[in-house]
Amino acid sequence: MIRQHYQPLEHISAGATDAISVADPSRPLKLTVDSPAFDAMTDLRRVHPVSISGNETLEQARTTMIVCGVKLLFVRNPAGHLQGLITANDLAGERAIKEASASNRNVPELTVNDVMVKLPDLEFLEFGAVSRAEIGHIIATLKAHNRQHALVVDTRAGNMRVVGLFSSTQIARQMGIPVLDPVKAISFAEIEAVVAAA
Repeated sequence: MIRQHYQPLEHISAGATDAISVADPSRPLKLTVDSPAFDAMTDLRRVHPVSISGNETLEQARTTMIVCGVKLLFVRNPAGHLQGLITANDLAGERAIKEASASNRNVPELTVNDVMVKLPDLEFLEFGAVSRAEIGHIIATLKAHNRQHALVVDTRAGNMRVVGLFSSTQIARQMGIPVLDPVKAISFAEIEAVVAAA
C-alpha cells in the first residue's frame, strides 16, 4: 500500500565544527583485520560485475580486463546465468598452457570456455556467514584455499544469487599494504606489522 502522507525528516546543523569530511568512493575505507568483512566486499547488488561470453578469445578477455581495470571476469551465458570465472592469472597460466598443448593449439587460439573455472568447480561464501565475519576471516579463507577472489552468494530466497566479491588485491589496498598480498602472508601478525609500519 502506498502512503498518502510522509513526514519531513529533521535537519541537523554543523554547529561549531568546521571540519566535515565528504565521502569519497575513490578512497576506500581503511581496514584492519577486525573490520567487518562487508567493508571490503564489492557489493554486486550495487556495482555491475564485468562479464564476458565463453566464446570470446583469451585476447578479448585480456583487453576487457585492461579496459575495465579488473582482474576477474564473470563468464555468463546468453540468459545472463553464471557459467564460470576467468582471472588474469588464467590467461597465460598453467591451465591455458596445458589446454593448448592437449588440443594442439596456441594459447591465443583458446577461448574463455577453454580455461575458465567452470561453475561446478566454483566455491562460494554464504551471505549470512560473511555478515558475521571480519576481514581476518576472509583473509584466512582466501589463504586456506589459495585463492585471490571469493564470491558471496545469497540463498535466502531459495536459489543461489551471487551478491558479492572479495579480492585479495582490494583487501591489501584498503589495509594500506602496497606490495604484500594478504593471501600469501605468513600470519595476521605479519599483515598487522606491515600496516603499523606504513
